[in-house]
Amino acid sequence: MRTKSPEDAEVTVQKLSSDMGIHRNPRKGTLNAPEEILEGLEFDREVFISEVFPDEFDLEETHSRIEENTEDLLSYGRPLISIGGDHSVSFPVIKALKQDKPDLKLVWLDAHLDLKEKVDDHVSHDVVVRELLEHGFSEEDIIFIGIDKIDHDEKKFLEDHDLTIYDSGEVYKALEKELFEGPVYLSVDIDVLKEKEAPGTGYRDGDLGLDQVLEVIESVDPDCADLVEVAPTLDQGNTTVKNARKILKKLIKHV
Repeated sequence: MRTKSPEDAEVTVQKLSSDMGIHRNPRKGTLNAPEEILEGLEFDREVFISEVFPDEFDLEETHSRIEENTEDLLSYGRPLISIGGDHSVSFPVIKALKQDKPDLKLVWLDAHLDLKEKVDDHVSHDVVVRELLEHGFSEEDIIFIGIDKIDHDEKKFLEDHDLTIYDSGEVYKALEKELFEGPVYLSVDIDVLKEKEAPGTGYRDGDLGLDQVLEVIESVDPDCADLVEVAPTLDQGNTTVKNARKILKKLIKHV
């Protein structure tokens, strides 16, 4: 059910409708994803839904608004799920959460590391984890699952950084371990799925099945989470949106 106040909610959700963090890929389409995913969706828990409206011309201002809204929602003490939007929206959310919970750990469920170097002063969707390493996270705080593509500059970065990475063939190896103690944030990029299960996304590099993603969510049992990079305008037969809804419902059950 949906509530009108975060005080009455068991879980809070924020809609982060922005695709401004995508600059290297012309295949945009994430702008309306939160609305498409949530349309007609019913929940088994009491859910309050908030929305952050982006500044169409200023990515930093958009991130500032997201961070402020995140801080406000956290003040109610409820688990938080954020729906993007491109993956850059995760940065201000996780940054705010790390300030609230200094011992926060991160599980990055994605076909990509998002460890690229910034090409300008903006935090785009493919540099987020690298920026988080400069904003309170240590290498031991982060685990990557489902990685299938590592770019040249990321390989160079990894030569000097000891990060835990499980590729798409090592998911169950990762889940055999107790990943973290304490509060955990799970970031789910829809492109971690196989193309046939998520055609509606900017990069179709993933190789996980939907059941595997749902198993990761259940195993990680996160305190807060996000779901990003769903691009309804690129979708085929609404396949990606339907699978995103299943992922969201699983997240709401387990946060």
